[in-house]
Amino acid sequence: MKYLRYFVLLSAGALLAVASNLAEAQIYWRADAGYSWSMNADIHDKNFTPGGLGICGDLACSTPGKLSDAGGSGLLGAGVGWHLSQNFRVDGTATYRGWYSLDETDGAGTHFKSDVKSWSVMANGYYDFPLAWGGSYVGAGIGWAQNKVASGTASNSGITFDAPGGTSSGFAWSLMAGVGVPVSSTLIADFGLRYIDLGKVETDAGNISLGGVPVYNYSGAEGNARAWEVTVGLRF
Repeated sequence: MKYLRYFVLLSAGALLAVASNLAEAQIYWRADAGYSWSMNADIHDKNFTPGGLGICGDLACSTPGKLSDAGGSGLLGAGVGWHLSQNFRVDGTATYRGWYSLDETDGAGTHFKSDVKSWSVMANGYYDFPLAWGGSYVGAGIGWAQNKVASGTASNSGITFDAPGGTSSGFAWSLMAGVGVPVSSTLIADFGLRYIDLGKVETDAGNISLGGVPVYNYSGAEGNARAWEVTVGLRF
């Protein structure tokens, strides 16, 4: 908690310093598209019950299990930024990742399926390295994300159960690198690589049902929304 307070204070100080320079900064707009590969989702039961209708680590469901892959998603983003100097710029971006698909089998042979969507709003800072043909950059961002898990299914031995979904939101952060290639005097093509942590994914507690009939009171599941992403965009 102490380190989190230091981080928040340093971030606030940096934002104040940036804000003091915005009046003289050169504005730019951006639009991006790309693909996001989820990783290390580690989705697990909030309260594992041996032999229950949950995520199992073995055939007898005597140990808890995890679902590590939430699939991939296209992404669409847009934002506005400011060139504060030749080497430093900042921007604010909003990005939608609406096509993740959890599709994985646990240790007991139960197959889980659900769609996952995510929105993020980020404040980003970049250090540019100008080169003769354009420039490369590194950057970092902090912000907020909302992750929604749709109601899903769990299938085993030809029987399919319906399970509740859920929505969670909270702190997000990212690290970035890329290159910018001028297309014209006012247009730059941006090719980026990003690691992003979008916080938690979570499902609500509720009934697991069979054919609309409740059969098990489930405590819910939780995991991580982390991804590697490649982006192609325009800055203008």
